[in-house]
Amino acid sequence: MSRNLEPEDVRAFWKFMQDHYGTSVIAKDDATSMKAIATLLEALGVMDREIFLRDYTTTIGKKIYTPFEVGVAQPGWDLWQQIVVCVHEHQHVVQHVRDGLAYEAGYLADTSTRARHEAEAYLTNIELHHWRYGVIPTPRRFAEKLAHYACKDQDIAWAAKYLTLVAETVRMGGAVTEAGAVALDWLDEHLPELAHSDEPPSA
Repeated sequence: MSRNLEPEDVRAFWKFMQDHYGTSVIAKDDATSMKAIATLLEALGVMDREIFLRDYTTTIGKKIYTPFEVGVAQPGWDLWQQIVVCVHEHQHVVQHVRDGLAYEAGYLADTSTRARHEAEAYLTNIELHHWRYGVIPTPRRFAEKLAHYACKDQDIAWAAKYLTLVAETVRMGGAVTEAGAVALDWLDEHLPELAHSDEPPSA
């Protein structure tokens, strides 16, 4: 039987993911380093400073900077979206552990590298959407988000093709990303009532 997602569910999920990956969560508003990074990203032409601070969760190493309080719903960050972004950001942690400093350097310096990392992280969004609603969202709409990361048209086209191809594995019931697999195991155990329990949101 379906039930509503509750704040304590979200906090428990974040705690699990943080314990599993050894991450910490920091309020973005309280982090002076985030303001400096926002200024740098704007100077590099990656993203508008205020949009970066207000609308984006940011992961550096194993520190996750959130523009919301975990478990507290607010405009733009409902409880389900907080779970989805948790998995997305922990896939960036996986990338950091896998690639080391080359991850951060490549992300900032090269648009195609940035697109590859973000496309892989957006694949977790597709995995979570499929688990919750039983359908695959349009992969291209995630690829098009890369325009906000100053990615080039060819980067976006590559990401759309990549996400479309790999989404077929998700459609058949596979978990492709590491963070997605870890998250779905927890959700299956602790919140099975949410799986395929709601109509997908309109695009």
